[in-house]
Amino acid sequence: MLSLKQLIVGAALLAAQGVLGEGIHLFNCRPYGAAGSERSWLSIVAYCANDADCSALGYTLPGNDVCVVSKSSTAESYHIWEGGQQSCTFPSSGVTFTWNIPANAQSQPNYSSVGSGSNGYRSFAGYKDNKVSGASYNYHSCEKIYYYV
Repeated sequence: MLSLKQLIVGAALLAAQGVLGEGIHLFNCRPYGAAGSERSWLSIVAYCANDADCSALGYTLPGNDVCVVSKSSTAESYHIWEGGQQSCTFPSSGVTFTWNIPANAQSQPNYSSVGSGSNGYRSFAGYKDNKVSGASYNYHSCEKIYYYV
């Protein structure tokens, strides 16, 4: 039989891995498409009611659950997520997600705690992700940079 302590630790690990409940992910996204088509590189904040969806390769993020932080026509030019408090407001809901990532966060091991975030309704713990592909958005393949659960 599991002790209460073991259950709490197990639940915390699942939450940190994004298995339980909602999550917010910070992505850098590369365009699909043929040469000659308009190409843009995006940095987005995505809300997933089921956090695991944000990590699923076959999942396309709904536009109303995405806040575009930056858009560039320069290849591989993305927003700098680190270095202080930042925020993005989701246009469809008006909800603002605010985060604070330390300047040295990318030098930390994958899945390390790297700050916190809030959407005005609750607080989220932030973690460095492993930069693998996750969900897609608007004809872009998105790479996971940070996540909040």
